[in-house]
Amino acid sequence: MRPISRFTAWATTLATAVGATVVIAGGPAAAAGGGYWSISCDSPNACIRLSVGRQGPGGPFWNMIGCGVHGVSDYYDRGYAHGWAFDVHYADRRWDRVEFGTNRPLDPNNRVTSVDVLC
Repeated sequence: MRPISRFTAWATTLATAVGATVVIAGGPAAAAGGGYWSISCDSPNACIRLSVGRQGPGGPFWNMIGCGVHGVSDYYDRGYAHGWAFDVHYADRRWDRVEFGTNRPLDPNNRVTSVDVLC
């Protein structure tokens, strides 16, 4: 049997801590702040719009509140950076950056796995 590497031990410890945070907080540990669905991207939020004209419970825009990593899992076609720049991370490990004060197209055929709001 091969001994556990230092990296594997570290990764296992981190995964356990994240799992405990999810149980205690009752939500995704990766989400640094909250968010809400809306018919528009509200200032000063970072927002992503669902692709192909789809709607969330309150509209097509997911408004992210707060800095850091926000866990998501869906297809989006445009990003809007009203407050801070952010990085959109895809399932195939590619990413796009939306710079402060801009908006840009996203890959609507690639599932977004997280958004990192850069504050």
